[in-house]
Amino acid sequence: MESDFFIFEILIVLLAGFFHGIVGFGFPMIATPLFVLFLDLKQAVLYTLFPTLITNVVSLKKANSFSDIWRGFWLLILSVMVGSILGTQLLVAHYSHYYKLILAGVMLLYLNKERLHLSLTRAVAEQKNMTTIIMGVLSGLVGGMANIMSPMLIMLILEFKLDKKRAIGVMSFCFIANKILQILIFGYHGSFSFDNGALIILFVFISLIGFWIGNKIHERIDEKLYTAILNKMLWVISFYLIYSTFYM
Repeated sequence: MESDFFIFEILIVLLAGFFHGIVGFGFPMIATPLFVLFLDLKQAVLYTLFPTLITNVVSLKKANSFSDIWRGFWLLILSVMVGSILGTQLLVAHYSHYYKLILAGVMLLYLNKERLHLSLTRAVAEQKNMTTIIMGVLSGLVGGMANIMSPMLIMLILEFKLDKKRAIGVMSFCFIANKILQILIFGYHGSFSFDNGALIILFVFISLIGFWIGNKIHERIDEKLYTAILNKMLWVISFYLIYSTFYM
């Protein structure tokens, strides 16, 4: 379980869990780009699989029912699963250094979603099922390859006009489906070992500690300020990933 960046890895997982506890989603959106600063993308995804799965299970069970979410959003969840299989297979079996650009692109989309005025209102109103399938597959595909599917899911779920608790439940279920399939595919390709397994188990516990702290204080923290700080960090990391892809 030795690592030259062990302390840094622990802090990343703790921070990602903390952020997830505050806003209800987003563990891989914080952990993945920070891990990619010193690991390749495939290894970064591997380390975040189980912590992301567990934190989302906790988020979903806190205020939602698995069966209720499935009955209402099975088409979206199945679409995400199809995309996840394709994306994860590409990541594991056909890995490329340039996949970091997908990660950077998804982060920039998230950071600029309001400036771009991206909307699915008309598409959802006219072809709700088809739009759900397309966005679900795209979310799963990007989630499988880059480990971040929040931007596409948020764009779609906003059009469903759900309350915050329900929206977090739907996103959590999609993340859970994505992570289970990724774990199965990584396992099939022999990516897990005793050494990284011990480290991953530790990351799960650390992420839950961060989640618990964030969840306990989320009503007493300035969420807007915290999110603004994290957004600035994601801006810097995005451009670093683009630069490092071509020049490092």
